[in-house]
Amino acid sequence: MKKKITLSILFIMAISLSAAFGAIGQWNTGDPYIPCYNYQDNYTYPATAINPGQIISFDVPSCPPSKTIRIGGPEEEAKNSPTYEYECSLSSDQGCCIGGGFFAFCVSDHNNIININVTTYDAEGNQLESWGLFSSDSCVLRPVMINGRRTTRFEVHNQGRTPATFTTYLDYACCYDCRKKVGLPTTILYPKVDIENFAVAGGTTVIKDGKLLTNLALSPGTQQTFVQIENRGMFTQNDTRAKFEGLPEGVTVSITPETQKLKAKKIGTYSATFTVGPNVPSGKYQVTLVAYSEKGVFDKITFDFIVP
Repeated sequence: MKKKITLSILFIMAISLSAAFGAIGQWNTGDPYIPCYNYQDNYTYPATAINPGQIISFDVPSCPPSKTIRIGGPEEEAKNSPTYEYECSLSSDQGCCIGGGFFAFCVSDHNNIININVTTYDAEGNQLESWGLFSSDSCVLRPVMINGRRTTRFEVHNQGRTPATFTTYLDYACCYDCRKKVGLPTTILYPKVDIENFAVAGGTTVIKDGKLLTNLALSPGTQQTFVQIENRGMFTQNDTRAKFEGLPEGVTVSITPETQKLKAKKIGTYSATFTVGPNVPSGKYQVTLVAYSEKGVFDKITFDFIVP
């Protein structure tokens, strides 16, 4: 509990620090061109045990060179405002985003005296900074961007005499220059039909209340998940479906029922059973959950699909 409280405080500090930089690249909903759009992403590294004298290296996920991003108004208005699809490419200046993101590095051993050193590096292998942790059951918050250079790798060195267990939480920004796709906003074509929830049966909730919470990690085998789509409008939708786009080769998903009729203000639940083949390469994949009908798309949410 103490670690969770500490981590929450650290991320509140991170948000406050980001706000202090001010709003860079002001834009309005529906602008044809949005420079330096701040696309936020996050990643949780698995809890790792490190022995005395051991050094472990971790890579920082890179920003995809291009993305299709749905951009609307402020978060509190997004549910009731039109959203537009933009074709986005990485900005040449990745320092133009607010803050650039933060690491939260947490040690969870309660009784050991620790001596942990963490060192970060950029893409050229240059050391950016190094810091130590000496207090158990604690977290340290550090920026991803240092003097205009982005962290791409970090090393953890246990310089103490006892093993330690740590977890790293990463919240980072990718800066994109975005051009609006030609066409009507999705919420005008299909008003108020949204992806509501996506969760593993008895496990991780990936999407809740239409908001992306975390990634989906599946090992080889079969796993049942559930998708919920909500008709928030005033009219019945006679054909409402769900599908996943961008799954890696060797991963299949079976969704039942194939389609549902959703009355106004009702939620439809779909069972989605994933099968991950034994030869699927480990890695992080961009997968999109799509709510749609035969006439067009209702809603899309892209998440990280991880095969350990």
